[in-house]
Amino acid sequence: MATAIRAIPTLYGETARTFESEATLTEQNPGTEDYRHEAQVVADYLKTCTAL
Repeated sequence: MATAIRAIPTLYGETARTFESEATLTEQNPGTEDYRHEAQVVADYLKTCTAL
């Protein structure tokens, strides 16, 4: 018999507090990563790919 999987995981205790504090920090200080170079590398690869 299969075990039901909960659709929304629930965090409790210290795990929940850690998650909440890290989420708050991330909201206040969003990343400044620039992925344009990586995107260009992927685009160039896809242009040369013969499978497409």
